Amino acid sequence: MFNASLSWVKSAKVFLKVQAGTGDNLLEEDIREGFTDYCLWSMFRPESIDTDGELDMECLDSGMALFRENCTPEEALESSYRQAFEKDYDKDDVVVLMEE
Repeated sequence: MFNASLSWVKSAKVFLKVQAGTGDNLLEEDIREGFTDYCLWSMFRPESIDTDGELDMECLDSGMALFRENCTPEEALESSYRQAFEKDYDKDDVVVLMEE
């Protein structure tokens, strides 16, 4: 299982952070439906690119993707992308900047 990743989504000009779930957010209903894993995602946009100061980010949206088995970093990114942008995953639209 991965810990977290940070990607740049070119078409939207936003960062997409995907983080592995710890298990605390699975509801009893989720478990009954066979879900055993999840990831959390957040979409951020820089407020400005002022190189003399801090890079403040606005959180635009966030969510949780559920999985029926342990997910790979690629599966977590693809599912998060589909939820965040409500379209099919386009690997050419995403640049993975960091993974832990």
